[in-house]
Amino acid sequence: MLPMNKAKWKCPNCKISKKISQSSPQELIASQPHSILNVDANSLMSHFDERFNRLNSTIESFKTFITDELKKVTDTVKKWTERIVNIESSVKSVNERIDNFEQWVRFSNIQINGIPQKKGENLINIVKLLAERSNFKLCPDTDIDFVTRVATKNDLDIKKPKPIIVKMQARYKKDDFLSSLRKLGSIKASDIGFPGVQNQIYVNDHLSTCNKALLREPKRLSKEKGYVYCWVRNCTIMVRRTDNSPVLHITSEESLKKIS
Repeated sequence: MLPMNKAKWKCPNCKISKKISQSSPQELIASQPHSILNVDANSLMSHFDERFNRLNSTIESFKTFITDELKKVTDTVKKWTERIVNIESSVKSVNERIDNFEQWVRFSNIQINGIPQKKGENLINIVKLLAERSNFKLCPDTDIDFVTRVATKNDLDIKKPKPIIVKMQARYKKDDFLSSLRKLGSIKASDIGFPGVQNQIYVNDHLSTCNKALLREPKRLSKEKGYVYCWVRNCTIMVRRTDNSPVLHITSEESLKKIS
């Protein structure tokens, strides 16, 4: 290579690099297609509007679906709530009928508490002694259906003698006998053949399980509210504030509101 040409000589790669570097950024941008720089704003807005409308339609459809499903669930809950209320009402009615029947079959019964229990006892004879003590004319063969002791469900009463139940043949006989026994006032086991036994004997109507449980509340409320009397007559619970106050009949938990 001649000396005068040596300084002008460049390798092929250097020649290409020099050509590329001669273009400035402004020239590169200016060389882009006009369609990129001149974007149609209306077309872009129209595209976004279409997408937003589709999204809004989807949201509205979803809202409608949720509303419909929620209504179905609400209607179902309402229907089942009504059914539950009706079932509860039916169960309450059945329970009341069962309790009324249970009390009805006990209307001719007298419950006697406090009489000592022993093996081989003669319950008929004990009832006869009570009748004699109260000056009540009793014929066991015709007046008494049966006499038995019954177990108690109260664990606190396990050590106490089991109550005696006397079922009379006629309700009026039961009422008369119970009235005679109550007129005695206080009567102890020693008064009817149990020497030295000072157990107090109590005679009452034979209440149903439900009424026995109900009786606890009138007794408690009577003491709290200053009522003088709380008693049972003809298997009905009654309370009275004073001698001159009206008698209140307690037949259910709802009627306890009368004691105020």
